Amino acid sequence: MASNMNTILIIGATSGLGEGFARRFHALGKKVIVTGRRQERLDTLAREMEGLETYQWDVSDLDNLSKHATICLKRYAEIDTVILMAGKMESFSFFEPTESKDDMITSEINTNLAAPIILSRTLVPFLANRAGEGKPSNLILVTSGLAHIPFGFYPVYCPTKAGLHSFAVILRQQLNHAPEIVKQNLSICELSPPYVDTALDVGFRDKVNAALGDHAPPPMPVEEYLDLAMKRLGERGEDGKMLKEATVPGFSEFGCASLER
Repeated sequence: MASNMNTILIIGATSGLGEGFARRFHALGKKVIVTGRRQERLDTLAREMEGLETYQWDVSDLDNLSKHATICLKRYAEIDTVILMAGKMESFSFFEPTESKDDMITSEINTNLAAPIILSRTLVPFLANRAGEGKPSNLILVTSGLAHIPFGFYPVYCPTKAGLHSFAVILRQQLNHAPEIVKQNLSICELSPPYVDTALDVGFRDKVNAALGDHAPPPMPVEEYLDLAMKRLGERGEDGKMLKEATVPGFSEFGCASLER
């Protein structure tokens, strides 16, 4: 793993891939700070990983995002890497209005797209200031293979992740106009997982699999994905910085590879 990832803030790490990355970085001896809305899960993780720092906050509370982000960055001023991990997925049909509610849709949009964009107003200047001091810094936005290949069972998740992919591209475009020292030291990476066996879809996986029948794709085991993702996050491009897109085998890699910058 890259030596310039030493103090890592993972926003959304009480379960699933966020928790998995927290455990992997912690095992490497990195300083890890994790956030989540469930204090009991944060307490459990802190007991299981000595030295782990936790901060409780709900990213769907948009009005207080900047406040919480500022507190974290002041409390842990040595943060050099931020991973925007929080995500929410629902499965329903717009042709069956009883399957969804307005607040359910709003919550998914806020968690997956609005929150990371709002947070970036605080996170990007912080990381850019570090980079301007010659300190390598990294922002990792977690999208999905479904950002590139939409799937009708997830009518809000797919467009929110597509929007976050577009936002990652825009941030890199804006970085191109930053001072040279910032461009040299700030990496903006899009982590695009395939279908991984987490609890993200546990509430409706059986329904989706039944509808797809023999065509239902098997999820990649979590540890297998983490092995591949950690390796990819350690790789560097020709400029010596973190890869712009960290994909792994599966349809997410196919989708990213098919897009031209």
